[in-house]
Amino acid sequence: MSDRAPIRLLLVEDQPTILEKQRRLLEGFPELQIVGAARDGASALRLVRELSPEVVLLDLGLPDMSGIEVTRQLKASGGHVEILIFTIFEEEEGVLEAVRAGASGYLLKGTPAAKIVEAIAEVHRGGTVIQPRLA
Repeated sequence: MSDRAPIRLLLVEDQPTILEKQRRLLEGFPELQIVGAARDGASALRLVRELSPEVVLLDLGLPDMSGIEVTRQLKASGGHVEILIFTIFEEEEGVLEAVRAGASGYLLKGTPAAKIVEAIAEVHRGGTVIQPRLA
């Protein structure tokens, strides 16, 4: 993605250590610009309005509302943000519910950093990403 502007990314993860690990893992990639981070759904909704990220890397298990509900609200607001669910949950119903809510992709935590970046770029281009073992 050489001369393109970096993809504006918002991280949403309630566990501080995991959030910091995600930030460190992804900030080394020049194709990404981490514009902010939220630890709950309400903050995520506010930061999307304030920071205009292009992609949200969103955990499903948040303390105040589910990642599914955050996805629904973001999509209902008419904004042009792509949502990539990033979670430990791999049950089929969660995947289907996330996609029905408007998520463009679903990745499991533990995915290698390069694959996460590829998935972010894919949903940014309007594509869909579901890991093979989830699909």
